Amino acid sequence: MINNNLPEDVVIEILLRLPANSLMRFKCVHKSWYVLIESPQFAAMQLCNNSSNYLLVNCWNLSDTGSVEPENLSWSLLKYEDRMQATSNWEDDSFAMKHVKWPQIWSRSSHCNGIICLYDDSTTIMANLGIREFMVLPKSCIPLSRSNEEGYYERFAFFGFGLDQRTNDYKIVRIKNKIPFDQPNLREYQDDPQAEVYTLSSNSWRQIEYADFLTFELNTYLSTYWNGAYYWSAAQKRPPPDDLVYGVYSFDFTNEVFYFKIIPDHVSFPSFPLYGMTEFNGTLALISYYYHEPEKIFDIWVMDELGVNGVWTKLTSTQPLLGVERPLGFLTSDELLLLLSGESLGHQGMKIASYNIVTRQMKTQLVYDKNCYCDAMIYKWSLVSINKRRINLADLKQCLHFPF
Repeated sequence: MINNNLPEDVVIEILLRLPANSLMRFKCVHKSWYVLIESPQFAAMQLCNNSSNYLLVNCWNLSDTGSVEPENLSWSLLKYEDRMQATSNWEDDSFAMKHVKWPQIWSRSSHCNGIICLYDDSTTIMANLGIREFMVLPKSCIPLSRSNEEGYYERFAFFGFGLDQRTNDYKIVRIKNKIPFDQPNLREYQDDPQAEVYTLSSNSWRQIEYADFLTFELNTYLSTYWNGAYYWSAAQKRPPPDDLVYGVYSFDFTNEVFYFKIIPDHVSFPSFPLYGMTEFNGTLALISYYYHEPEKIFDIWVMDELGVNGVWTKLTSTQPLLGVERPLGFLTSDELLLLLSGESLGHQGMKIASYNIVTRQMKTQLVYDKNCYCDAMIYKWSLVSINKRRINLADLKQCLHFPF
């Protein structure tokens, strides 16, 4: 390495503790640093050692009529500071805002290992903010009908992004469904359901077998990748007397198979529940709540380690929280991030707050005073490249002994 006074392994340990954007600049320091930082093994180690959390916030400015245009969408990257955990000041400004140059796309999002996937029905973008890699994906292999002759239009649902742990390749899955023009909140699958998978190594979409057209998504905002599969909250229509059963829908990226598991009886649910899937402390978690209640109580359940037996254990419940629109996921093992609607609190704009499930204290982290709507996702910067050889994250132990 460049400094003969420091052992090479010490220099590596120091670099591993730096954020991805700093490491990208340090590639210019010395050729040996460039080779080190560019190696997939170092990227895997940096991802494993990275404990810093960020928020990627997208904000839509609304017009006086309440309409939204894609050009009114802005993105911000916000860093979470550890000192925020030691304060209960409601006006605590512990995020350092950094604006990110980003394509103006009306989208939903998914992420895995520092790679973000943004999409709407016409465009899909994959990006790594830490190393400033952006990629517009090819068009779908399944056409969408926009005709209103039959009273509905088609769109993609059950969008998921994650890692095939057998091939160490990143994949995207999505399913086409139809939405009636006169009932935009109703989603029904057509008689010939279609699903497709995108594979990063081949940069192409291909259609896969899909026949479970009676399943529909319940919560489009809170879904997650975990342990080689993607998870959504979903309901399934069945013949009487069951009629409608609630469960967890998943897609195995390795075998490219869909699964639907009914929520066990011991998991208590309100009538017509709203619940979502998220990652919590290295396992899969389910957060359920009443959506239309002014004061919401969030029940948090965690799944067994392997997730094969459907064993759920109730972790905790929050006290009634006023003005909360929905959960955004866990920022740390104690901090649940929440989106608050300004309208429900008597003013315009939105708030993002954190609720500590141990101390049961909630504090505001971000305030948007304008007439807008915000969304956010928790994000980790990484060196994982979209364009280079995939990293074997299942073999991190060998990476720790890589002979640089």
